[in-house]
Amino acid sequence: MVKKLTGSNSKIIYNPLPQDDPVQRKPDISIAKESLGWRPLVGLEDGLLRSIEYFSSRINTAAVPA
Repeated sequence: MVKKLTGSNSKIIYNPLPQDDPVQRKPDISIAKESLGWRPLVGLEDGLLRSIEYFSSRINTAAVPA
């Protein structure tokens, strides 16, 4: 999805995981939902677009000589 949203033609390379790599990567937010009534307000694609825009602006700002 990141490649699609950025228009990248980068190649994805799959390497073996390190020995100490965490097994689970899907956080469980059920406690936050139940205890705090919290719900995510931003969907995945919108969140990625916002992140891409933010980091693009940071990169472009850093590249401009002062």
